[in-house]
Amino acid sequence: MPGLAAKPVIDMLVEVCSLDETKERVVPVLEAQGYDYFWRPTWGDDVPPFYAWFIKRDAAGRRTHHIHMVEPHFEHWQRLLFRDYLIEHPETAREYQDLKLRLSKDYPHDRVSYTKGKTDFIVRVTKRAKEYYQ
Repeated sequence: MPGLAAKPVIDMLVEVCSLDETKERVVPVLEAQGYDYFWRPTWGDDVPPFYAWFIKRDAAGRRTHHIHMVEPHFEHWQRLLFRDYLIEHPETAREYQDLKLRLSKDYPHDRVSYTKGKTDFIVRVTKRAKEYYQ
């Protein structure tokens, strides 16, 4: 989102017809390009639905790119509503930025707690976005 503080990671969401075919055909290609591949649960630990997640790192090991590959019915597409809502509502975007900055100070080395700390806000704003865009 323009002007919003964020980690320097490019996040991409890609629709695939079949995750099984993605495992077979896409994983080897992206791994050859230096991406790490994970079969990742959408929520929680080892709880379906799973999706294909790829991470690219720079020479120092810092993440530079994330690719999330999901099928058309996955809830990940609602994240675009969240993004679009923040773009159209700068005050809400500032609230999100303030929350992320506070969490990054509270949990500088704890990605799980940082992410959990954002969950309620994201769920609330995504619900608002769904109503707004209907």
